Amino acid sequence: MSSKPLTDRPEWAALQSHYAALSQTPLKDLYAQDDNRFTAMSGSVDGLLFDYSKTLMSDETISLLVDLAKACDLEGQRSAMTSGALLNTTENRAALHMALRGSIAADVVTEGQNVNALVSENLEHMRTLSEKIRVNKTITDIVHIGIGGSDLGPRMTYKALSAHHNGPRVHFVSNIDGAHLSQTLAALTPKNTLFIVASKTFTSLETIKNARSAKDWLGGLPVADHFIAVTGNAQGAENFGITPDNILPVYDWVGGRFSVWSGIGLCLSVSLGHDAFEQFLAGAHSMDQHFLSAPFEKNLPVIMALLGIWHRNFCGYEALAVVPYAQNLKDFPAYIQQLDMESNGKSVTRGGREVDYHTAPLILSGIGTDSQHAFFQLLHQGSTIVPCDFIIAANPDVPLSDHHDDLIANVIAQSEALLLGDENNAASHENFEGNRPSSTIVLQRLDPYHLGMLMALYEHKIFVQGIIWDVNSFDQWGVELGKKIAKNTRQALENKDELKTVSTVSKGLLNYILRNKA
Repeated sequence: MSSKPLTDRPEWAALQSHYAALSQTPLKDLYAQDDNRFTAMSGSVDGLLFDYSKTLMSDETISLLVDLAKACDLEGQRSAMTSGALLNTTENRAALHMALRGSIAADVVTEGQNVNALVSENLEHMRTLSEKIRVNKTITDIVHIGIGGSDLGPRMTYKALSAHHNGPRVHFVSNIDGAHLSQTLAALTPKNTLFIVASKTFTSLETIKNARSAKDWLGGLPVADHFIAVTGNAQGAENFGITPDNILPVYDWVGGRFSVWSGIGLCLSVSLGHDAFEQFLAGAHSMDQHFLSAPFEKNLPVIMALLGIWHRNFCGYEALAVVPYAQNLKDFPAYIQQLDMESNGKSVTRGGREVDYHTAPLILSGIGTDSQHAFFQLLHQGSTIVPCDFIIAANPDVPLSDHHDDLIANVIAQSEALLLGDENNAASHENFEGNRPSSTIVLQRLDPYHLGMLMALYEHKIFVQGIIWDVNSFDQWGVELGKKIAKNTRQALENKDELKTVSTVSKGLLNYILRNKA
């Protein structure tokens, strides 16, 4: 890959010139001029459709964006990821999450062990644990304790697939606020509850504090019978009292926000059945194979990523709204917020140079049709243009199909209204200028397979954008400084003699809280 800065590349300049010309044509006119636009600017894979026809793009736009991707060595970097190269350069780690769904080369070895063999072994261990829990009728409730990637992915997936649950109920605790744990446990009984502690390090403050409080809540019941750990720190879990057979590994080549496919997803295997969990993996594998083999011009994750680059860096859009029209996908936008903003919310390149272009957008989250009565006013008539990702399933989760037909009608209406607008009203406040971009993803149905496809689609999109922006999509140093300051502040809360170590910018606020603290 060339060391030339992104904005100095001729492909970047060509896109700037192209935008200057294309932006003179209203988006709605592009649609009016081409009866074949939907067919030309949409693609489907295995029951998932991505429609990007309602965006300010032409065939030339796509061609120029593909040229940029090639100049940034996307093909080489994609191959590097699947072969186990250390793409996470700041932490000297590979990014092999695709191995968890059987999508890497057969001969990849890490620390002397074949990665595919490790994955197979751990999947079998996961199945054994899952089936053991499912046949134990004493366990009616599982509390999954984790934070960040150890929480958002499993929680979202569990709720998204609620129509497919056939095992114990699962509850999720992430926040260090004691209200989260205490309110969750209030409706449960110790003898019927199993805790899954999901922490790569087994040292995360929020997770370990919640786990210790959960341990106390058991009131003397054996930890070995009521706790499972999913961690890369087996010794830490054993010191907590968890037996080795109840510990699933997490490897350092799997980043937290990409870990739901691993033992971190044990709660899904238990609640859905392990066969359904493997269907979830199979859906992701299907999208992996498409990403690894389809030409860039027809590659859905690549096109989705390039559309985001186009919107962020050339159209100047600062945000992206992710709006599923599926109640069970209510937590999906929060999952995407972490996946997108923690991966690519960076201002330094992999080579240590400050960027002179924008990277990850702000992700706005909502659920249709609730969002129509919340922030869609801004989308339609606001002074800021915010592109939208709409997501809907063709078939409903529940028997109320007439409700689902209303849902379909609404998502189509919103994308049409954003595009075409309505400027034929006498009162200016009733006019909609239109020309506001959106894309729509349609799943055949919201089941484990197609949800796996959807999640892998976004994962690969994020990877592609990180390569083009030349940022490390697999670290998250931005979370570290606050942790360090919080630790120091916590000591001052316990011992007022430590107040002298608190920064002057925080001392006034902390003193006020201490004066008002009972």
